[in-house]
Amino acid sequence: MVKFSVNSKSTRDDSTEEAANSTVALQKRPALLLLGVPGAALLFVGGGLWISGILPHLLNGGKATILSGPVFVKIPEIVANLNVSSGQDSYAKLDATLELSNNASAAQVRRDMPRIIDVFQTYLRAMHPSELRGASGTYRLREALIDRVRIAVAPNVIRNVLFEELIVQ
Repeated sequence: MVKFSVNSKSTRDDSTEEAANSTVALQKRPALLLLGVPGAALLFVGGGLWISGILPHLLNGGKATILSGPVFVKIPEIVANLNVSSGQDSYAKLDATLELSNNASAAQVRRDMPRIIDVFQTYLRAMHPSELRGASGTYRLREALIDRVRIAVAPNVIRNVLFEELIVQ
């Protein structure tokens, strides 16, 4: 029986130690929850505010930015001879307007107008008359001119090239 009581006593000591260890583990868990859950919530809320643009606005000092509508800059009329292999003369007449994002960009684009005209004329002179025919030809011309003008006037933002008149003869 002495043996049994010794074993009984050691099991009680083991169970007491396990209970103490589990109590310490349970005490650590609420501390982890108290720090982890609010931290994760803060990250999610902060990320949402950043993506929505609220947080960058607040970090900007709350300065109100005045959003202006698009600004339009007219390009002088361009007449260019097209690339025709048969020796015939073929011309394209283009009246266009650039759509810009703000007035500051418009002022810079007006200063860069000779470069823009050069880009338009150079591109038109390399085109064949058949490439400009139809809606798909006009669309391809618009996209190509937008790409070239964006490069020519970077970092200013060109939103679109609007055709007022496009005549191919």
